[in-house]
Amino acid sequence: MSRVGPIVWSVRSFELALLVTASVAAQSPDSLARQLAAAARQREGSQQSSQRQEAAVARQRAASDRLTHDEPWTTAAAEPGASAEPGGDPACRSLATEEARTHFQAEEQQNGLPAGLLEAVARQESGLYPCAVSRAGAVGLMQLMPATAAEFGVANPLDPWQSLQAGGQFLKLLLDHYGGDLSLALGAYNAGPSRVDSYGGIPPIVETQNYVDSVLTRMQKTSAAESQPKP
Repeated sequence: MSRVGPIVWSVRSFELALLVTASVAAQSPDSLARQLAAAARQREGSQQSSQRQEAAVARQRAASDRLTHDEPWTTAAAEPGASAEPGGDPACRSLATEEARTHFQAEEQQNGLPAGLLEAVARQESGLYPCAVSRAGAVGLMQLMPATAAEFGVANPLDPWQSLQAGGQFLKLLLDHYGGDLSLALGAYNAGPSRVDSYGGIPPIVETQNYVDSVLTRMQKTSAAESQPKP
């Protein structure tokens, strides 16, 4: 075979390779632009999906933390076999004010708490119903979450005096933590210390802000009632 044939073939192959390379090079910027645009759309879609997921989680967290004052809790039977009231709710009597007030005052003195605080919180939290259960899972007179009740050694969260003792100790810790600032302590009792610490004050949550105002107002009424001479 002549040597010219292979040489010519090699030259033609090289020329074909150059043509292919040139074609690819000519198309690459446009192709790359399309790929980058597609990647950008995917990234944007992923970010939107992540934002939607975060928003959903935030709504779930807010729903689990929120206690509406229109219907903050239902009643649960304090003892097995409790009779049912009309409407299907188990019987659960509200505490007698005078008896409860004696316990509130004793617990306030024990923990060095402001007068009228515990009664105001208990009325706001449960309406003095010892077997109140919130939709968020808080239980009892002082509406303790299960983890909080366990932390303070509450054996029966439906026992009003166990609940009161734990609630008083918890409020004392919160007051100490916030340097005696009652508004911050109440905000933490309602929304959690982490939220108060995060915002550096009462969280901008309408329910929590209303809660703090309501408890402080109740304290004034309770103090006024206690200062009046008994007949």
